[in-house]
Parts: sequence; C-alpha cells; structure tokens
Amino acid sequence: EVFGEDRFIAQLVWKNKYNAGALTKGFSSVHEYVLCYSKGELSNLTAPLGDAEISAYKGRDAKFDMRGGFVTQPLATSSKDSRPNLRYALTINGREIWPDKQWIWSRERAEEAIANDEVVLNDSSGKPSVRVKQYLKDENGEIREMKPLSILIGPYNQEGTKETTALFENDEVFSFPKPVELIRYFVSLTINDLKDKNAIIMDFFSGSGTTGQAVMKQNTIDGGKRRFICVQLPEPLNANSKEQKGAAAFCDVLGRPKIISELTKERLRRAAQKIRRENPLFPPSDLGFRVFKLDSSNIRAWDPEPDNLEKTLFNSIEHIKSDRTGEDLLYELLLKLGLDLCVPIEQRVISDKTVHAIGGGVLLACLAGQITRDEVETLALGIVAWHKELSPAGETTCVFRDSAFGDDIAKTNLSAILNQHGLSNVRSL
Repeated sequence: EVFGEDRFIAQLVWKNKYNAGALTKGFSSVHEYVLCYSKGELSNLTAPLGDAEISAYKGRDAKFDMRGGFVTQPLATSSKDSRPNLRYALTINGREIWPDKQWIWSRERAEEAIANDEVVLNDSSGKPSVRVKQYLKDENGEIREMKPLSILIGPYNQEGTKETTALFENDEVFSFPKPVELIRYFVSLTINDLKDKNAIIMDFFSGSGTTGQAVMKQNTIDGGKRRFICVQLPEPLNANSKEQKGAAAFCDVLGRPKIISELTKERLRRAAQKIRRENPLFPPSDLGFRVFKLDSSNIRAWDPEPDNLEKTLFNSIEHIKSDRTGEDLLYELLLKLGLDLCVPIEQRVISDKTVHAIGGGVLLACLAGQITRDEVETLALGIVAWHKELSPAGETTCVFRDSAFGDDIAKTNLSAILNQHGLSNVRSL
C-alpha cells in the first residue's frame, strides 16, 4: 500500500535460530523472511564486507600498502556478450597473451594496470592466467563493499533477547526482540552508490526500539548523522499474561504506565548510555531523542452555541486549551511553521519569562501566560540582546501568546520596540 507491489526487490531468507528445537517432530523452522521494496528506482545495492570477506584480502603489495591487502580476479571474462574492442593482445613480462574470449577492461585501462603492477601472470598450469589485483580499499581509502546476499545467516533471535535482558538488568521485558545487528546491517547498506550517513530511518512498528539502537550504533561506527523515527502505539501491557508479566512489572519498577511505548523509551535511554560508555569520544548530543505524542491541537476550535452566543464568546476569550503547556504550544508552532522537530532549542529567562530560541535564533518564542505593560520593555530589550548574540543567518520570527498581553497597548509597545531593532516579523498565537 505504501510502496506498491511493483516495487518489489527481493525476499530474503534470514536464518534466525541457532539450531532445531529438541521437541520438534517434523522439520524445524529456523528461518524467517525479510521483504524488501524500493520506493524509487534501484540501480545498485552494496553491503559492507564482513570479517570473513575482509580476511580474504591476504595479498600484500608494498607499493600500495596504504590500500590494505588484495585478492586477485580474472582479467578475462567468459561473457556471451561479445565486444570486439575487448579482444586484443596484452604484453606481460615480454609475452603476448590473448584472452580465450575477451578482457573485462579496455586496452587503455588494462595497460595502465600492467604499468602500475596491478596485473599478475600465472602460468604454473602450463596455460597463462591473467589476473588483476583488487585491493581492500579504493583510491579514496574507502573499504570496498560487496553485493548483499539473499540468504542471511544470523544474527540470531537469541542475541536480541540477550541484548535487551542485559539492558534491563537481567529482566526479560520483551518477547523475541529483533537483534540489533540485523537492523544495523540494513542501515549500513549503500543504495544507488550513495551511503547516506544523514538518512532518516523510519520504523512504524517500533516495539522494543531495536531500530533506534541500531541507528545509534551504526553512527558510532562510520561517524554518520542518521536519525530515527520510532512509532509505537501506547499498547497496554497485561500483568496477568505470561508473555507480558515481566514487562508490566518493570513498568511498576520505573513508576510509569504499563504500556509498551514506555519500555521502548527506556530501552533507548539505556542503549544510549551503553553506547556512550563504549564510545566515550562520540558526541553525546548524537545519542539523545525526543518523544512526541499524537494529540489534538492546543488551540480550541471555534464551536459556537447558536442559542447562547454570548456564553460562547466569553468562553473563547482564552483560546488555548487549559491543560496545555508552553512546550506543547512550542512544538505545535514548529509543526505549523514547517520546522524540523529535532532542530536545536535553547531557552533563557528574560524578565521572569521563558524565551525559546529555535534553530539558532531563526524563531524566538515567548509563550508565557501573562505579559504586563511594566514587563514589556525589559522583555523586548532582552530578546533584542539575545538575538544579536545568536546572530542567526536568516530572518527571525518572534511569536507570543496573544492572550498573554494585558491590553492592546502592551502588545503594541512590545512590537514597536522589537521593530525598532530590526525584528519586524512579530506574530501572535
């Protein structure tokens, strides 16, 4: 429904259990499937080399030692796609050698490789074999990648259970959580020759929060700035259920509601702390996350009572819902202005009012519930001084709570002071 059935790429077989169960009577199921779809056109897909593949690069070459070891592969190909321009003689160690069918490279590329000592001639079998060196690292120092396989041997479900059990102090709060390494593998893929280290990874059924931990871990490995969005319904936990009893009890220990999303958040907090301990040089600011809950607008909709308009008007003088905080208003403001919810937010107390600076001062918001005439000048000049200090790159918008002003004079005076100092874009909420 999201990608379209015509965007199918592959069905991967994932061996997710170590071995057969002792009580299995027939075939033991030790695998699951991973379905891959691509919203856009997929032209190339590569995956990082594993330890086994890296260890295969045993050849050593002093001339290109900085490129790591090398393996060799045939320079000739048996491809049925005949290309006459790839059939020519090469002179190697004074010998003229023809391919059985054709070479994989043009004459210019092959002769350049010979000149750079990247070609190996092996005729121990009596028939000359021309092979070319393939180094572990390319010319830019990047480790080569490989084509991902349709069969994944591990990581195993038992590893996912061990990971969460260790994080939650030996309590099994999640049933069959996915192992971090499985998701990290998919996050690490290079798509269409682009390793997007700034990607946003979305998990619509977050559960235990494995995706969030996997993204943080991959960032520590390659220095990426990937972000994650984990979506989880506030699904209630049943303390009487065998599978959910431990999870519900842990929520009691935390003093939080018995819902899965509370455990998801706690898992991500603990995972971030673990990663920080293991990677002390990694920026701690890249291991945090923000939590948002779906709710209705903070602003009360106009819903008049036709038989009592006077009452409706008086009830609508304060149009902000009474149970909403200044932070609630701030994030709705970000959404309505199209700003990133993860944009840096600073705050400062000016004239006893909390003022927020979003995105380095692109947005300045004071959502205090009351601003009197006597406070206007101090507040406005404090905002002006902070704005100069921040020196934002673009135009700044200042936002205030409309009902906070005692009267129109207070609101007009504040706008005038800000306007005199170059802050002309003033809005009220």
